[in-house]
Amino acid sequence: MTPAQIIAIIIAVLVLGIIVFPLVNRRSFRKLPPEQQVRIIMKQAKGLIFFKNVSNGSRGVLYYVKNKRKILAFPWVLYDGKMLCTRENPFDNWDYPEEREALNPDELKQLTEELEKFNKKNPVKIIFK
Repeated sequence: MTPAQIIAIIIAVLVLGIIVFPLVNRRSFRKLPPEQQVRIIMKQAKGLIFFKNVSNGSRGVLYYVKNKRKILAFPWVLYDGKMLCTRENPFDNWDYPEEREALNPDELKQLTEELEKFNKKNPVKIIFK
C-alpha cells in the first residue's frame, strides 16, 4: 500500500468515528420509545445527579436522574430562547420507577438546587410556568 492509500483509510475511519456514527446514534436514540430512553439514560448516568437533554428541534425532554434509579422528566418547548416546561405539576411524582412515588421535601430541595446549577452552566435555561 502506498502512503496516500494509508492516509485516505485513516481519514475515512476518523470521519466515520467522529462524525457519522455519533449522528446515527443520536438519531436512533430519539426514535426509541420513552421507556427505552429511560433505561439507556440510567446506564449513562454518571454520579449521583445527572441531567440529559433530549431535544428534537424546538421540543424535547430534560431528564433528571438521581442515584441511577429515580428519573424525573421535564418536557419542554423552546420559548423566547429558553426551555419552557410544559408539564402541569413537574415536581409532584417521580416518572420512574413505575410506582410514581411522591418527592419528599429533601428531594425537592436538592432538585431545585441542581436545577439552579444546571441553569448556571447551560446557555439555554429551563423555566417553569
